[in-house]
Amino acid sequence: MKDITVIGAGYVGLVTSACLVELGNKVSCIDTDKEKIRQLHQAIIPFYEPRLKELVEKGLENDMLSFSESYEGISENSEIFIICVGTPPQSDGSTNISYVCESAKGIAKNIKRDSIVFIKSTVPVGTNELISSIIKENLSAELDIEVASHPEFLKEGDAVRDFMEPDRIIIGTFSELVKKTAHEVYKSLNLQKDKIIFISPKAAELTKYAANSFLATKISFMNELSLLADNLSIDINEIRRGIGSDKRIGEYFLYAGLGYGGSCFPKDIDSLIDAYKKNNIESAILSSVKQVNENQLTSFLSKILDYYTIKDLKSKVLLIWGLSFKPNTDDIRESVSLKLIQKLSTQVKELKLYDPVAIPNSREFLKDINNITFLDNQYQYIERCDSLIICTEWENFLDPDYTHISKLKDKVIFDGRNILNKNKAKEFGLKYMGIGC
Repeated sequence: MKDITVIGAGYVGLVTSACLVELGNKVSCIDTDKEKIRQLHQAIIPFYEPRLKELVEKGLENDMLSFSESYEGISENSEIFIICVGTPPQSDGSTNISYVCESAKGIAKNIKRDSIVFIKSTVPVGTNELISSIIKENLSAELDIEVASHPEFLKEGDAVRDFMEPDRIIIGTFSELVKKTAHEVYKSLNLQKDKIIFISPKAAELTKYAANSFLATKISFMNELSLLADNLSIDINEIRRGIGSDKRIGEYFLYAGLGYGGSCFPKDIDSLIDAYKKNNIESAILSSVKQVNENQLTSFLSKILDYYTIKDLKSKVLLIWGLSFKPNTDDIRESVSLKLIQKLSTQVKELKLYDPVAIPNSREFLKDINNITFLDNQYQYIERCDSLIICTEWENFLDPDYTHISKLKDKVIFDGRNILNKNKAKEFGLKYMGIGC
């Protein structure tokens, strides 16, 4: 068992803390947000993530998980520190690492023994070296501190499984002590296969950006291809199956849709583009990926405007399913759905909105829009709506009750995620308009 301190009780920090306890470690999680810490003491999770609340409750009950608002509470037995604070984007696309730097200072001033500091926050190349120097400058005693890069690869909505069943565990270090410690911490995850990959700190930092940017590139490629498929009357899903069966390409992230959103892909692509600029290298692919993603919403909006003339839209009530940027989360950061709502709200009579968990966050974000109504379920008032727009691929939208949907006045579905069976929709007299199909 290791005594571990996690800095940051946000999405990554809280999942990391709860899962490390599940692996048999004693974990203290520090966050300077006093209200958040107060709630976490009661196992109140500030965001929606499947299975996380149960793990937090279990850790608290067993006295293996604790929360603190102060670095002064760092245990004298703590030998591993994991920095999981936010790295928000700045206006020029670069990454703000001030919270990481402040965390390093807080650790250095209160650390009690020789330790290892893992940087799990997504940070630009070179941050590992910077944090090492900050810690050395602020140490209150003569201690030996190793700093290593340890990027996270957690998907919102499936983060617990990603942690407990990882594809890989990336550690950026040259230290044999860090390597030994990493194997001890993650021993139970490596029983069948050693999933730890040791690389240089700089390579580990860049790997995180490379992974997210590559996945975003696959999404934008399929979205751009869907425009051609539309013009040629080809179903993009047939293309997806055709190329996805090639093991060199793989079947994941090939679904055409409204584009990517969330807190990671947009931010990480901007940060990587900024890194190219700082090194005087043109990032033609990434710039195009970003542009295609931005264009996808415009293209989908055009489908709606072309079907309904702008004049007709003024009298229409449209039903929208899905507000979060992806299913199984209440995260609305960079949500394409909310961007669409902002654009459509000025051109329609009313929008009726439904999401299984993201309504509270969306209500605050959309508070200045007057012609929207939030629904209690996906079929509420459907007979008063003219058409349906699907923006998030929640599981309960995948196989809907078409008898209810056929009550739409104009009997048309705009499927922004290509999740419905268009042939089945047609059987119920519904017109189906997807992306590239």
